[in-house]
Amino acid sequence: MAVMAFGLLGFMFMQGQAAQGRTAGREMGRATVVAQNYNETLRALKYNNSLLSIGSHPSASEDTSDGTVDSKLSTKYGNFIYDTTWTVTNNKTNNLKTIVVNTKWQLKDNQLGIQTKNLNFTLLKSK
Repeated sequence: MAVMAFGLLGFMFMQGQAAQGRTAGREMGRATVVAQNYNETLRALKYNNSLLSIGSHPSASEDTSDGTVDSKLSTKYGNFIYDTTWTVTNNKTNNLKTIVVNTKWQLKDNQLGIQTKNLNFTLLKSK
C-alpha cells in the first residue's frame, strides 16, 4: 500500500511538471511570433527611417504612431503581455545595421516564482 501511495505521488508530481513544460513551451512560441512580427516590420523599413537610427528603441520621445510600428510595443497574447524593444548598431565598414529585437515577458513558475524571460532575434539591414 505504501509503495502504491509513493508511486501515485510521483505520478502526480510528473503531471505537474509536464503542465509547466507545456506552458513554458507555449509562451516561448508566442514570444517567437511577436518578435518575428517586429522583425518583419523593421526589415521592411527604409535604411534611413528614424526607427532604425543608432541606439535603443523606442525612446520616450520617439513617435511610433505613423502606423509602421505599434505605438504601445506591448502585445497581449493569451494571459501574457510581451514587451518588445530593439537596439540598432552600425557597421560603417560594410554599410550594415545590426538590429537586435528583444521580446520580454513574465512567466510564473510554481517553484521559482515569477521569472522574466527574454527572446532575442538579430537581423541585418543593408542600404
